[in-house]
Amino acid sequence: MDHTKKLQEIFPIGTKYSAYRDRTDRHWEKDFSNMKACGMDTVRVHATWGTIEPDENRFDFTYYDRIAEAAVRHGLKVIFTLYLVCTPEWVFEKHPDSRYVSAGGTVWTPHQQSDASTGGWPGLCLDSEPHRETIRNFLKAFTEHYKGNEDIIAFDIFHEPTEEPSQQYYQNDWKELVYCYCEYSKEKFRRWLKEKYGNLERLNEVWTRQYQNWEQVQPPRSVGMYTDWLDWKYFRAAAQADAMRFLSDTIKSYDEDRCTVVHTAIYETGHPVVTSNDHYLLAETTDMIGSSMYDAVNPEITAFVCDLLRSVNHNGPYWIGETGTGAGPMYVFVGERTEDSFCFSLPISGKTIKRQTWGQIARGAKGILFWGWRPELSTVETISLGFTERNGDWTERCDALKEFTGLFGKYKEKIARAMAPESEVAILYNLDSIFIEGLVSLGTSGSCLIRKQNRFYKDSLALMGAYKLCMKNLIQPDFINKERAQNGELEKYKLLIIPYGVSVTSELGAAIETYVKGGGRIISDGMLGYFTDEAWGAEICPAGGLDQVFGLDVKSDYQVINEENLKDAGHVYENIAKVTAEHMEVRQGADVFASFENGRPAAVSNGYGKGKTAYVGTLFFANAMWNYSEHTNTFFGKLMEEVEYRPAAQISCPGGELVEARMLYGEQEAFLFVINHENKSAEFELDFPCSGYTELRDITADKTSVLTNDRAVLRLSLEAEEVKVYMLERH
Repeated sequence: MDHTKKLQEIFPIGTKYSAYRDRTDRHWEKDFSNMKACGMDTVRVHATWGTIEPDENRFDFTYYDRIAEAAVRHGLKVIFTLYLVCTPEWVFEKHPDSRYVSAGGTVWTPHQQSDASTGGWPGLCLDSEPHRETIRNFLKAFTEHYKGNEDIIAFDIFHEPTEEPSQQYYQNDWKELVYCYCEYSKEKFRRWLKEKYGNLERLNEVWTRQYQNWEQVQPPRSVGMYTDWLDWKYFRAAAQADAMRFLSDTIKSYDEDRCTVVHTAIYETGHPVVTSNDHYLLAETTDMIGSSMYDAVNPEITAFVCDLLRSVNHNGPYWIGETGTGAGPMYVFVGERTEDSFCFSLPISGKTIKRQTWGQIARGAKGILFWGWRPELSTVETISLGFTERNGDWTERCDALKEFTGLFGKYKEKIARAMAPESEVAILYNLDSIFIEGLVSLGTSGSCLIRKQNRFYKDSLALMGAYKLCMKNLIQPDFINKERAQNGELEKYKLLIIPYGVSVTSELGAAIETYVKGGGRIISDGMLGYFTDEAWGAEICPAGGLDQVFGLDVKSDYQVINEENLKDAGHVYENIAKVTAEHMEVRQGADVFASFENGRPAAVSNGYGKGKTAYVGTLFFANAMWNYSEHTNTFFGKLMEEVEYRPAAQISCPGGELVEARMLYGEQEAFLFVINHENKSAEFELDFPCSGYTELRDITADKTSVLTNDRAVLRLSLEAEEVKVYMLERH
């Protein structure tokens, strides 16, 4: 059975529904009836381990049997999320040596957390084999109890896998956000190192240590060098994926027909250096991967994660494990601007919900699960919004959902089968660079949060800034990691974008050199290849032989800047340089096409083999997120001209609004999604390819027009946050 395809075709539209402390049925009739009336077909219920197995080998499924039966009676399917972080108290007594230990030495005891208010949070470390055996016993009982129940479409095996205690509220000591240093984790790390290096002599050589035996080897707890930290973080990512694979495989060992899914933590609230999420590894552990997404203010953040999920699954399906319905003001602080507020602290209108949902579907999502139905009333997330009022009454958000599902339901089967086109452009998602930057920024900021304003993570800003520019220019990019690039997958793309590529190993550099030499094109911003093999600083920048590819040498006497203009012969691009103005010596044959205010070269293009490159010696992509203006977009257009790349679709929007067009392709039809992400109306002209299609049907207005050429032009005016959906048909 192809479980992934099965889950893709189901395409659930649903919501989380778990009353953590009020476990009565007093609201079920009203809530499930309203969910169905809104067009939902699925409810996600959190199955908390501690309440099911309060004593060892004594299981009580009564509550979950009853809530599942009630949901099904109202026409809803069920997903159970296994809340293993709500660990029974007896498990802590049985495995006291399996408790999480922070880099600072804190040993965790059972605790309550917002969505673990039944206690037992953060659970025990999943590196512990004795603890895994206890979990296996619970999974066996749970899986066998619901075996054969086809109304339960999947088990969500772990809610937002991260280094679980890193999800603390109000924690500003970075050593209390990095895990796990228990004896099981340390021993597992040593085994991982043995497999990677083969012997202790090689480890000593790379780490520059003098270990005499493997028992002396310890994971790093403070940042003095990056080599050991890179090994530690890659191990933690591998260990996390191994834990998810253990959970999924265990479930399938007791019910081979049970579909498993996992959704990762909210990207903007936890940097990968803390969460240890490697989406490429996690995608291989279950039948469907997903993520939580909440930022309604910065659409490029949610959109970025969507395309990352699609990419890790080789342009395959994924789910939105959680997406927001808005929140109350619990994280708004005196003195902060509204835009600085934590994403959970912003109300969301029905119009925004529709825009976000269509935007996720336009990027290939094949399931949308909201958080949640009613506002939470019993945790630190109290007065967070849901679809309803606090007493469960209908709201305009319910109206918006009903409007969305009424239209979506008519085309659900076709949209479920339609996939994104093969991308022409890839953005490099290199965990070497991400982890190195994360270590610096985590210690500097004392926070793992990633937010638009006042954040320190330059890699995240750069990735999202590069993605935002792709959105503005109707580019549907893939994300490619180091391993896939080194395996030759760059050859699929016409253009590679490298935002904040601070680390370039010899192997990665060789793959990029081969790509450009064969005709590939690259756009990179500054600090490319400052680090190289084994996280050493590069003697020649950019490292990995890329000085030849880009036709320049970056010298050490850079300037620190705030924001600065760049200029060429006929134009001044205002405030698009950020943080650093690099000193570049340009090699013969390369061309300087923009300068800093002091006259030094700021942007250099070069021909190498059959390909072309463009390099900007500043943190251009980070600034595109931090301080975007139309000057930023104009200069990005200049960069694309320099490497001779032109997107397949074109948009002319005189007002500069973020209006986006995305395509999905089925066997006989295609879908065009046109989205105004702004809180104001936008007028624009869209020019897009439509070869092979003869009709264009506006399914939002039920109007059809004839297509007679290989390209079509739409002149549109969209209201604030309005979405148009078109179906292109063959006849």
